[in-house]
Amino acid sequence: MQKKFNRRSFIGYISATLATSLLLKACADSPSTITENNGNNSTDSGSSSESFKIAIALPGVITDGGWNQSGYEGVKKAAEKLNGEMIYVENVAQPDQTETLSDFARKGYDLVVGHGGQFDAAIQQVASQFPDTFFLGVNGNIAGENYASVTTNYFQVGYLAGVVAGLMTKTNKVAYITGLSFKGTNLQGRAFELGAKSVNSSVEVVVSYTGDFNDIAKGKEAALALISTGVDVIYHLLDNAAPAVLQTAQEKGIYAVGNTTDQLDVAPKAVLTSAVQDVGGAIAYVANLVKNDRVKGEKYVLGIENPDITKLGRFNDVLPEKVKQKVEETQQQMLAGELKFADCSEGSQEKVCIK
Repeated sequence: MQKKFNRRSFIGYISATLATSLLLKACADSPSTITENNGNNSTDSGSSSESFKIAIALPGVITDGGWNQSGYEGVKKAAEKLNGEMIYVENVAQPDQTETLSDFARKGYDLVVGHGGQFDAAIQQVASQFPDTFFLGVNGNIAGENYASVTTNYFQVGYLAGVVAGLMTKTNKVAYITGLSFKGTNLQGRAFELGAKSVNSSVEVVVSYTGDFNDIAKGKEAALALISTGVDVIYHLLDNAAPAVLQTAQEKGIYAVGNTTDQLDVAPKAVLTSAVQDVGGAIAYVANLVKNDRVKGEKYVLGIENPDITKLGRFNDVLPEKVKQKVEETQQQMLAGELKFADCSEGSQEKVCIK
């Protein structure tokens, strides 16, 4: 069952069956909000402590097949596993982040998640005002008394994506395309560049920012612009715009590397592999720690030693055996601790170092 409410209203949970859900419909320019109850017994707002409650603010929509969908599914999975409740808000713009996170905390949510590094500042601003709530920044770079960040080890998969691109390019020109410039997105690009240059000293890595992770037209336009300059492998970090980039690569006869989910099926003639980063699984990992009072205010990094969360996806049949062997060799170096990465940023210049 679904019902519509004003987003700014205080909504109490009514007695319902396991499948009951409440839909909070936003005002004209506000993001849409949905509440789901996954526990055996609903509770009213005055007895919220009886169930574990998780909330997530998303920058895009849960049907993007990538970043936002993975985050939503992770919170939903965590709520089901922990016999709790969850709520999510889609399309949260940067100016609305602080108020959205505060709304969740005021309504008694135990864990409040900001889905993306762009939420870091808002989480740090809000956390001190709500000491009884734990806040989590996904792909963020923050840690404090009642907040933490969790990331997949995008250094590892970004580097591996670069190895593939560096070995598969024929023009010696590859690209990294993403939405916005902030530390998390920039570091993924730096890791990709390191990987590409580790196997091809002649390769040039071009970085392109579309200004929006979800704008399909901008994603396609950026891909076409890159291809026109001779780029023949594109690695993306986009959400709703990702399929447009991958399919444009396929239409133009070049290669691409997917991200977040295994995207081989999106463009089977173009996608060489994907940097699979199950951010939903990473969120569920931290949610379990919060539920069991074992969470710490630190930066959690989950790498390829957790293959259920972080790994390379399926290989395209066009990849030569020597490329697959090089990828496997590199992965083994990582697992053995022979190839490690560090954030060695200096001031406003984001850098990744091998240690």
